[in-house]
Amino acid sequence: MFDYLEKSFFLHKTVFLNDPIISMAVFKVEKTKDKKAIFPYGHTSAGKNKQVVLGKLYSEYLERFKMSANSRYTQETQLISLQNLKPRQINRSMLGYDIDKAYGKKDTTGTASGLRSAFIIEKAIMELIEKNELMLMWYKKYCKKLIKTKLVKDIITQYGLQTNAVEIFYSQNISNIHTIAFFIFDSKKQIVGSGISGDKNSVNALKSAIEEAIMQHLLNKSFFIDFKTPEFKKYFLNLSMTIEKININTLKPIKKIEIQKEFNDIEIGLLNISAQQREITIKALSRRMLNCVPFLGNIKCNLDKYIVKYFEIDKEVENALQCPVI
Repeated sequence: MFDYLEKSFFLHKTVFLNDPIISMAVFKVEKTKDKKAIFPYGHTSAGKNKQVVLGKLYSEYLERFKMSANSRYTQETQLISLQNLKPRQINRSMLGYDIDKAYGKKDTTGTASGLRSAFIIEKAIMELIEKNELMLMWYKKYCKKLIKTKLVKDIITQYGLQTNAVEIFYSQNISNIHTIAFFIFDSKKQIVGSGISGDKNSVNALKSAIEEAIMQHLLNKSFFIDFKTPEFKKYFLNLSMTIEKININTLKPIKKIEIQKEFNDIEIGLLNISAQQREITIKALSRRMLNCVPFLGNIKCNLDKYIVKYFEIDKEVENALQCPVI
């Protein structure tokens, strides 16, 4: 796989943080060397060595490519309910990029690739839930501020960041998964990087959120330009100052994912098509939750979603500020 990547793709940007404890690579691949764009989005990944980064990068490629491929197919396939394990027939195009009545707007939220089905099913579920937790965190302030304990500070500094230049929020409204959002600020207290991660282990969630925030800071600087307004700064300060605090030492690892019954309707679909059978790529879908990043425009396409009505987010969107996490 790595030989194929080296011959067929070029790296848009490569950054190694020159730290003796943790060296993190950030890669972005956008198109083939013949300059023909073949992906709906650029593929980005972050990790502590090239093998990890390229593995994550390849997974992102598979997820985006296979979702695009499914958008063009009209054959029937099956979704499996995680509640009762019963299959249901759907048109394969419903697993692609689209907006439909059943699932609303869909992007790569809730997709995962790998060779072990149990692992990637959990990964897909956690990503789907983390994006919905992000919506509640940002638009409803249903979150807590993570205290910068010695453990948290040690992790932050290992990534070459200053502890007084970051904010960390914790959310656990939909399931028992630990969801952590991480924000990096410049000297003017303006956000320059953000990341979010859901995991069964809170420390793993924190590390993944930090890596995501660093990656977005390095590769998507233009995304954060819109968040350098006085209104945004005021909102973020209010969020940070008014919510409760929580200690990471109280957040115990979980063994089994448990989802609140109101939102426990997740179904799993296989994105593999006939010519792509080695790695497994799946998508987790929910009729009740969002299946996309909670940007304002996406929420407005999902105003009839159960979670949007349940938490009255539909009443917030007209005057809300854009979510600063991709």
